[in-house]
Amino acid sequence: MADAATVARHRAIWSVRPELREVYEGWFHRLLGEVEALEPRVEIGSGPGFFKGFAPRLVATDALLDPSIDVCCDAGTLPFATGAVGALLLVDVLHHLPRPLDFLDEAARVLRPGGRLAMMEPWITPASYVLYRYLHHEACVTDVDIRRPFDETSKLLFDGNPAIPTLVLRRLGGSRCPLRVRTVEPVMALDHVASLGFKVARSLPSGLVRGARAVERLARPLRGLFATRAFIVLERVLCD
Repeated sequence: MADAATVARHRAIWSVRPELREVYEGWFHRLLGEVEALEPRVEIGSGPGFFKGFAPRLVATDALLDPSIDVCCDAGTLPFATGAVGALLLVDVLHHLPRPLDFLDEAARVLRPGGRLAMMEPWITPASYVLYRYLHHEACVTDVDIRRPFDETSKLLFDGNPAIPTLVLRRLGGSRCPLRVRTVEPVMALDHVASLGFKVARSLPSGLVRGARAVERLARPLRGLFATRAFIVLERVLCD
């Protein structure tokens, strides 16, 4: 019930906040550009269905049954045939999964060779660690067993750990099989920070978000220190 209430609250906030939609739609556009020639495209962790609303041809999946979802399933046990999927898309999902490495195994199974897994996720840098550790509602813990980073007996779907994507990519960095790291692009995402995400239930001035983007363009050389998120693309490769 708590997870369903969160979905309903996010949907209500989305409907009245055009500047927040603008931020996320920029992410959607970027992720779709990474998988442009690949079909079918499956979204993992669709939640309220915002990405599918932007790209109706997506196959929307989630562990929580909702009218916007095409397939209700667990990310660790995907109901797709081996090699049947061209692309998997995630927005703020990997750091919520109770067994992220099991999901990557499933992603490698269902993706055909050349298929891609494209994600927008939190990213840990010196500045973002402070943000996530002390100013964020999710616990940012770097000393976890990445195979099972949560207590699964009490975990809700929306419980997360922003450190997980960085830890997972660190683990994958030395491996080229079967998922190869193709792109990791840290971004400060100052427009999202300025929008306050789903913490605010009323519209903010659109100039606030656009001004934050202008600052980010100027401060781009500092993203290694101040990035809060990363665009991540993994590619399914053939193993010898």
